Amino acid sequence: DRLFVYTDGVPEAINLSNTLYGTDRMVAALNTAKTGSCSQLLEAVHQDVKSFAGEAEQFDDITMLCVEYKVKMEKA
Repeated sequence: DRLFVYTDGVPEAINLSNTLYGTDRMVAALNTAKTGSCSQLLEAVHQDVKSFAGEAEQFDDITMLCVEYKVKMEKA
């Protein structure tokens, strides 16, 4: 199981046309890396936000955290 936590700066990132990145784009970026590690997932979203924003100035923090919970099953 994974938990992805983010600040409002992620979906509220804007491009030069003042268009918001939005949660739909964020979910799409998350889905491109859903089988990778947490690091790969975070990098995928980060790169997608950077690509979307282009040369627009960042006006808010962009903070993301991914936590993965693994259960080790021991044989009886």
